[in-house]
Amino acid sequence: MKQIGLICLALTGFSLSAAQPLAQQQFDIPKPTPKWFGERIALPPKGFAPDLGLKGIEEILFAPGMFKADQPDFFTYVFLFAVEAKPELTAKVLQKELFTYYAGLSKARLGNPKLDTSEFAVTVKPMKHFELKPKEALELKSFTATVKWIEPFATRKMQTLHFELQTWKYAKSPHQYLFVCASPQPRDKDIWKTLRKIRGGVALKSAK
Repeated sequence: MKQIGLICLALTGFSLSAAQPLAQQQFDIPKPTPKWFGERIALPPKGFAPDLGLKGIEEILFAPGMFKADQPDFFTYVFLFAVEAKPELTAKVLQKELFTYYAGLSKARLGNPKLDTSEFAVTVKPMKHFELKPKEALELKSFTATVKWIEPFATRKMQTLHFELQTWKYAKSPHQYLFVCASPQPRDKDIWKTLRKIRGGVALKSAK
């Protein structure tokens, strides 16, 4: 009976957390090693993409070589969006918002608000469900994507990023969630095993 009570208490805490305002929600995103590092920002990000149509928070986890162009894990990272229920995260919406996000980031980091983005491109394609998914995820949808943009931190050159995306909801939550694995390395390279393992460990922390 004691074990049943503990399970019920845990489920109650999870439900309360899922119903919390987005700014109060906290997530477990496992680090493969202590050298991975991250940050949390508000959406839309006022510093580089104030026109983003998604409102909520973003949790980001960077590989150790994220900003080092000579490293095999250069610009390899994961991020989680926890956002309001509208607009629904369809392939079309994801394509539009990712373009806004990355074009804005490139312009801001390069210090050029009039940067020519005519060669930037985002493609998003629905996929069958990936093997690993965030814990307790419901109404799961999976996508692959590519983003062609000017990488503004280290090389300042055109770069193609490969993405795996999953959107989902939680029980008793009015919000929606997006998790993205990203790397310039093709999706059949070993680094993707690490990114997918992170995705499989993502969890919404229970409210205390």
